[in-house]
Amino acid sequence: MRSSPFHQTLPPHGVAGSRPWLTGAVKILLGLLGLGGMLAVGEVGHAESGVHPTLFREKVAPILARHCIGCHDASTAEAGLDLSHRDTALRGGHDGVVIVEGQADHSALWQVIDADLMPPDRPPLTDTEKTVIRRWINNGASWPIDFVDPAIYSGSPVKPQQWVRRLTVDEYVHTVADVFGVDVQKQATRLLPADPRADGFRNTAYSLNVDLKNVQAYAQLAEQIVDSIPIERFGKRFHRGTKFTDKDMRGLIDAMGRHVYRGPLNESEIASLRGITTTVAAAGGTYEEAVRYVLLAMLQSPRFLYRIEQQVIDDPGKKQEFAPERSVAVSDFEMASRLSYAVWGGPPDKRLFDLASKKRLREREVVEAEVRRMLEDPRARRQSLLFASQWLDLDRLANLSPDPKRFPKWQAALADDMRRETLAFFEEVVWNRRRPLVRLLNEPVTFVTPRLANHYDLAVDVGADDDQTLKLVSLVDVPQRGGVLTQGSLLTIGGDDASMVTRGLFVLNDLLYSRVGDPPPGLDTTPVPPSPGRSHRDIALDRVRNDACGGCHAKFEPLAFGLERYDGLGTYRLTDEYGNKNRQDGAIQFPGDAMPTPFDDSAQMMDLLAQSDRVSKGITRKLIQFVMGRPLTMNDVSDVDQIHQAALAEGGTYMATMIAIATSDLMARGRADLQSSDSNESQP
Repeated sequence: MRSSPFHQTLPPHGVAGSRPWLTGAVKILLGLLGLGGMLAVGEVGHAESGVHPTLFREKVAPILARHCIGCHDASTAEAGLDLSHRDTALRGGHDGVVIVEGQADHSALWQVIDADLMPPDRPPLTDTEKTVIRRWINNGASWPIDFVDPAIYSGSPVKPQQWVRRLTVDEYVHTVADVFGVDVQKQATRLLPADPRADGFRNTAYSLNVDLKNVQAYAQLAEQIVDSIPIERFGKRFHRGTKFTDKDMRGLIDAMGRHVYRGPLNESEIASLRGITTTVAAAGGTYEEAVRYVLLAMLQSPRFLYRIEQQVIDDPGKKQEFAPERSVAVSDFEMASRLSYAVWGGPPDKRLFDLASKKRLREREVVEAEVRRMLEDPRARRQSLLFASQWLDLDRLANLSPDPKRFPKWQAALADDMRRETLAFFEEVVWNRRRPLVRLLNEPVTFVTPRLANHYDLAVDVGADDDQTLKLVSLVDVPQRGGVLTQGSLLTIGGDDASMVTRGLFVLNDLLYSRVGDPPPGLDTTPVPPSPGRSHRDIALDRVRNDACGGCHAKFEPLAFGLERYDGLGTYRLTDEYGNKNRQDGAIQFPGDAMPTPFDDSAQMMDLLAQSDRVSKGITRKLIQFVMGRPLTMNDVSDVDQIHQAALAEGGTYMATMIAIATSDLMARGRADLQSSDSNESQP
């Protein structure tokens, strides 16, 4: 252990200087290509104030997480100092108290930071960061949260943003089906670029760009959609009059536009579309042609292709001191869309529109009742399976191509069996049994085809006449199987080799919502294969014990030790291909705990994960992220905690979690763009 600067006695030093108030503003610019697929709405700079109650969460905690907690958390605690928890931080380390409330110059923490002795072997804190720490201590060192979680606070400082969300390919298909009754699944999949996977999902708003290929595809799809519907009958659904009078055309555009655009049209939008009908009439066209051209325009409009929310408020002229965001309630129609795309992945139905028209979707009881109703619709299952597929990255299985020399019995159809197994298992646990979401990790059932049962070496009678049929089987007497981590869809995450790295990182990132930094530039990350006398665990332990690698690898590779007996394709093996013994014991270092929790086998490991509140919240966070279409930030901590507790109080099921999300402030409110009355400039 290297010598800690906290063992030294340093003279006090002063810091001069201050930080100017920061404000910011951005504007929503509408337009398909100009939009670029993503608009940042409401970037708000945070002003600094040493006495503001959110100073610690907004400024101090991120500094501690980025610079200090790597060596001074509960599990490492160099010099006996744990800065990740309030009680231990204020208690101090081996040499006593390091934070003297109200007296920075007499605080060892400030002294070593001011002298650039901390953090060692890394760049020192910036002058701005030092100023924050000094002011925080001098103002009483208020510490309002119990645990400084690096997974939440160690990222770069986050400016609140609201990204305008383009419809994903799936959402586009579902929206067209519900609005027009036309199935464009095959055409949209063929014509539209695939949505990129970003931050673990394909609906992450900032990644949903639009290029020329999208524009061309939307134009072709619009033609196909309009050609597939009875135009005159469709138009008369919304307005009976068919004359080219202003009354009839405005009535048609207003009612039909509300249906297609998922909300009321403003006067400018009506006038623009009215111009189309006027042009058709002037050219001697028919009513049917007018409706057709209006629909073509609507289908290619940002109002249809994006989920645009009008969240713009006037800046009252007051300085925003550490306010994490300026937020406003979304409108009732915007709320209707938020609810329907969250639960169904598609547009609102008539009941939601009616409630929005009556302004009832601001009432919590009404929202809860509606979500309960919506969850009984088959579209809710469809959307939940889309969440599971993206969270577990099941699309990856389509590209699985193991070495035929190492795995001569592999069949390509097994990859699809594994994908279908996991989705059927998810549906069984979540919908049929209504289990808590954490039971996805240890529910003792699965679904297998005869082919997959043989691959898993399961001695069960699947009773199927063909290799395609999935059958539910009990795993009560098969302790080595049970839960998604023991299914081939997850065990193949590292390719041919049973990668401790990729498996451990999945547990760390996707279940424990923790994180480690990227490998240093230039570091050789080529996987090291096992060899006679050297197993995957031996190789992992070498990395863990390595001074250059161990700091990070110790946090995630041991999380995969309980999966060592599963080879790269998910087959259970007591020894590897070189005869090395595969073990299944280990320990889980839960973030925030001082000591790891041991387990004897994979079944115990799954039970520990399923019993962990940290894992339960990790899955909740993933579902919130999927619903919101963006990564969660430190600004969301309070909302996430409230959602998690509300869901747990109702059993921690998928249904309970969706209701908790739908009735939360995250769903009901949006970040507002601060518009300055005397300036059109945005400030960082």
